[in-house]
Amino acid sequence: MVTTTRSATSSPVKKQSSNTSINDSKKQIEPLTHFIIPRDTSGRARFVLLKHPRDSSIRRFLFSPEKGLYEFTKVSTTSTDPRSLFFDGSEQEKDITGSAVATEQPNETFGPGYISRSAEIFVATAFDVAFLLIPLVLPVKAQSGKMLFQPLDDIFEQHVENDKHLRYILENGRDVVETAMSRFCDTMEAGDEQMYRPNEDQTLRMLLQKVDSAIEKGLPPSMEEKFVARALEAPVLSVKREDTIISTTRSESLAQEENDAASDSFDSQSTSASSAPSAVFSEVSVASSVSTVVSISETVSKELIDLRKQSMILDFILASYLPTSIADRLKARLSAKDSPINLAPLEEHMKSLAALRAEAMASRSIGDFSRKRGLDDEETADFRAEKKRKQEEEDRKKKLSESRGVRDLKKVNVSGMKKMSDFFGKKPVAKAKG
Repeated sequence: MVTTTRSATSSPVKKQSSNTSINDSKKQIEPLTHFIIPRDTSGRARFVLLKHPRDSSIRRFLFSPEKGLYEFTKVSTTSTDPRSLFFDGSEQEKDITGSAVATEQPNETFGPGYISRSAEIFVATAFDVAFLLIPLVLPVKAQSGKMLFQPLDDIFEQHVENDKHLRYILENGRDVVETAMSRFCDTMEAGDEQMYRPNEDQTLRMLLQKVDSAIEKGLPPSMEEKFVARALEAPVLSVKREDTIISTTRSESLAQEENDAASDSFDSQSTSASSAPSAVFSEVSVASSVSTVVSISETVSKELIDLRKQSMILDFILASYLPTSIADRLKARLSAKDSPINLAPLEEHMKSLAALRAEAMASRSIGDFSRKRGLDDEETADFRAEKKRKQEEEDRKKKLSESRGVRDLKKVNVSGMKKMSDFFGKKPVAKAKG
């Protein structure tokens, strides 16, 4: 009779302990999202989910009734350069001097510390509430007549019905919303209530104020160089061959005159003396033609530079913070007669630059065609040299692999001797006798 015993895994006590150890090992802190928010933010501040005015996608914002609205900009490292973050979990205390001192008492949430595998940080950056309200107030399609004045609650009644986050902003930050509405709407008093009517012209003036403010603060050097200086830079054309030939001809004629004048007594010296002025004259003529081309890009007026900055910043705002339909309507107003700024000089200058660039590309393509044969010859010579080198390398390896007997047989004089293949050839067909 076989005696059966209870296995170790079937024991309820051991099974419970093993399950507990497994659960403890699997228990981990879930990955956290790290935010950097403004200092001294009050307890009334809330994370809200709102539709971005550009594409109506849901984004996370931070709203503070005292400081306004903030959007979060993601700062992270590239996938090819991974990084991690370490957060100290110990509590911080301040000594008498006010500096932070770490205590040995660990934080209940992180313990002694916390390591984030992803080095992603979301930084709160200021976001104008007016951009959030413009798509809700301005009509999607252009209207022929002016709209009516309405109170604030009536304008946003349909929008806050199913959006509790937008409702929180209107209820807790009404002063912020009213201030933003007055910047792009016409206002009027109706008793004790303020009335608003959207105005596209005033909206465009508000955007131009932001443009002027950005120019006064100064653009980043890289942005100004790439989108302003390079955009207004005229193409540097190469020196024309006709100019070089003319300058050389004139230098030769001048040298000939000097040679004729001094040929009686200074024959040997006149040659060296005349060749020097000719070389100097040709260099001066080429340098003058090049300096003329370079001076084209240096003669751009300050007016064109300012217009280019205004146009670039305005295009960036329209493309980043407003819907496409509203942005196109506001941009079309810039070409009207009553436009706040006149971009016609900039447009004409950009057209002339486009024509110069097309001419430069055409001349460059002709130059490349004239040099094509020379480049092909160089490539062919390099290819042949590489092929010859490889062949010599193979021959050298074959010689090293040959035995001494084979090398000696190659030295034997075999002239007049039949080849081995002649002894193994087919016999000729005999003719039948008649």
